[in-house]
Amino acid sequence: MNARPLNEVVLLFPTPVASDGTGGPGTSPGRTGGMNLRTAVTTLPKNVDLVQDWVDFEPAIRRQEALSGREAPIPTELGPRGGRRLTARFAEWLMWIPEGHVTDVPGLTRSEQLQRIGNGAVPIQAYAAYKHLLQQINRNEDDA
Repeated sequence: MNARPLNEVVLLFPTPVASDGTGGPGTSPGRTGGMNLRTAVTTLPKNVDLVQDWVDFEPAIRRQEALSGREAPIPTELGPRGGRRLTARFAEWLMWIPEGHVTDVPGLTRSEQLQRIGNGAVPIQAYAAYKHLLQQINRNEDDA
């Protein structure tokens, strides 16, 4: 109730573009604009405390923590070659999916978890869309 309107909050996150999914984070030559969240959290210096220093995304992260009642999980982990990579738990949290709904499914690899999370809908957005659709249907029926 005391949170900023959603149309203000979404401005804190960069708009995803197709190039975000190809060639690795931030490497597409035609890419414009600032860093996406994946790039921001995977390219921080190794001595930065990722939970305490979210760079430009901290206001949005803290707002989602307050609204969801869940602390943001660690955003990155060490990959098999020693580089930083996004965690499935953080992606799950970003999508407002209940903790463990995807990441605790037995037998799913990290890649499969991220694929399912990325192909999903944010439950709050889906709820709002269905609610709006049903209200429109009811209004049309009342007008008929």
